[in-house]
Amino acid sequence: MSLKICVYGSGAREEALKDIISKSPLCSEVTSFPAENTDLIIFGPEQPICDGLVDYYSSKGIKCIGVNKKFSALESSKLFAKKFMVNHGIKCAKLLPVDSDIFPQVVKADGLCKGKGVKVVYNQREKDEFTRKISQPYFIEEFLDGNEISLMSYFNGARLINFCPARDFKRLTSDIKSPNTGGMGAYCPVDLTEIQQEKLKIYFNSLQTALISEGADFNGFIYSGLIWAKNDWYVLEYNVRLGDPECQAVLNYLENDFLSILLNNEEPRYKKGYSACLTVASEGYPDNPVKGDEIILPKDDRVKVYFAGVKSENDRLFSNGGRVLSLCNVSDNPFPLLRAFAEKIFMKHKIFRDDINIF
Repeated sequence: MSLKICVYGSGAREEALKDIISKSPLCSEVTSFPAENTDLIIFGPEQPICDGLVDYYSSKGIKCIGVNKKFSALESSKLFAKKFMVNHGIKCAKLLPVDSDIFPQVVKADGLCKGKGVKVVYNQREKDEFTRKISQPYFIEEFLDGNEISLMSYFNGARLINFCPARDFKRLTSDIKSPNTGGMGAYCPVDLTEIQQEKLKIYFNSLQTALISEGADFNGFIYSGLIWAKNDWYVLEYNVRLGDPECQAVLNYLENDFLSILLNNEEPRYKKGYSACLTVASEGYPDNPVKGDEIILPKDDRVKVYFAGVKSENDRLFSNGGRVLSLCNVSDNPFPLLRAFAEKIFMKHKIFRDDINIF
């Protein structure tokens, strides 16, 4: 089997998918948009999934890996996701009255927000400022304090195949009040205690049972954002795609063929050490990033670079978005190398987290 595969979308996550898939013996060609004789479409970002493009291309007879329109509401409607969890006994944060004065609390916009529709607020002033910016309906949840992990799973219509837990860094800086972004870095695997591992198995079984009992009939990715609180895992959010930048870390950590995991139901196997991804963003991100900086990359074969907000003109690279580059490495301790590489990048208005570590 040799397939012509489209990775739908653009960004560092999609570049990583194309990179890893292109090395598979099951793949003959990788494109960014569906073309003639496309055998398989793998969807990257959430918008086309939530717009129903999986259903559209599936109806044309093209095999798709992506959540269908019905279940894309797990991401596009946080209230739908909340009902899904409550109906199936999956632990999640309690809803609070909109006018609750118990702080800190969590404000969540009920719609697609590209990772920026959730904020922990510590007083009424912060709550008022954030809710004024939200154009969608929103709701209030209790604040759960604990360590978070990202769990990416592949549902093949019958069972979940789970990838190793990853940890991402959503805040722009180390300041707990700094804005949430799409993600400033990630690593895997995450070292878990025995009780955390046991509780994780229980959660996976609950999610798998819930999808099957709801009649889920898609082949696609489910991202579970979990937090360890009250001696158990609680779901903070669902996404219907691979996380970015967690995808870059996990894909590079795989020892076996990613496509064979998806198409032949293989269980993932991994390399030794840790896999990490560091995001280089542009000043002003996430609200108003500076664009147009020339980018000159240092040479270091140990670091894999995926383009996100980058455009090419006359063989020169320029920043063209908020998150600009994903830097990846697999080793015993990747982040010092990635930070050193980021320091050497020529880009006038670059920013990156210089504080994140595994240990």
